[in-house]
Amino acid sequence: MPNSSKLVLYASYQVGEDLPGYVRFALRHLAETGFTIVLLTNRRPLSAETNAFLTENGINLYLTENHGFDFGMWRRFLKDLAAGKGNFAPFNSIERLLLINDSIVYYQNNFADFIKRAEASSADAVSLTMNDEVVPHLQSFFLYLKQEALGAFYMHLMETPEQETFYDVVHRLEIGMAYVFNEAEVQTEALFQTSRPAMFAYPELIAQGCGFVKRKLLQHRFNTAEQMHFIRRKAYDALTADYIQLIKDAGMAADFDEAWLPKPVGGPIVRAKNVIFEKGFDALGWPLMRAAIKAKHKLQGKKLDGEEYQ
Repeated sequence: MPNSSKLVLYASYQVGEDLPGYVRFALRHLAETGFTIVLLTNRRPLSAETNAFLTENGINLYLTENHGFDFGMWRRFLKDLAAGKGNFAPFNSIERLLLINDSIVYYQNNFADFIKRAEASSADAVSLTMNDEVVPHLQSFFLYLKQEALGAFYMHLMETPEQETFYDVVHRLEIGMAYVFNEAEVQTEALFQTSRPAMFAYPELIAQGCGFVKRKLLQHRFNTAEQMHFIRRKAYDALTADYIQLIKDAGMAADFDEAWLPKPVGGPIVRAKNVIFEKGFDALGWPLMRAAIKAKHKLQGKKLDGEEYQ
């Protein structure tokens, strides 16, 4: 029987009347954990089949506007909950809050294990991975909050305005949360450790048996600046890895269909352009740019920080 004092808020922006297979897979298995599951998604008509799936699995539906990304959806739901809206336990009775979004594809059902490990941790806030870029911070695609972390999280979420762009969300809400947690002495921990920043470490994570992957990597949905960032940080291998093959080698759950793995965006021409640019920038563009930047700083007598220049 779901426990209303333990909530999972799964934020998902989608188009069309149905839910992708990987979203259904995650929701169905999250519903087995005993938590109350709420799907937060953009307001639109849903198919009878989708509504039946939600009902059969005891998943609550919260339709909202498409603004502010996942943090915006979480914020609006929790504000409504605090106002007494919805058939849930009172806002102040929440003991555990698990925040998830659909930027991650879970191809193995490890949710019960993640929750067990989070509960066994002495940390107050637990994620699957941590990123040390800018400042060490938990990644918000899976954020498990115990009571000791909830007050600081609510304050941060409600006092920070909803953001208009993805990178503003990352910097002000995800990274900004690290400063709030530090000030409030909230202890944090990631369940998986990586030798490189998390975005570059998915081949390593998949080999560890994590059972999840960043959807953006499967879709190869990167702009030029992001492609260059991978290469500048010596992560060309992570940018160009065959993630579908890595996942197949690691093994998918018996009830996960390979067809549910998102495919690269664009047609063959787009993919060919990406390959040409990435190979060229890795082999020639970045070495020349790097040399020019180092020479400029040397002439100016300025220190050049960043391990990519070492």
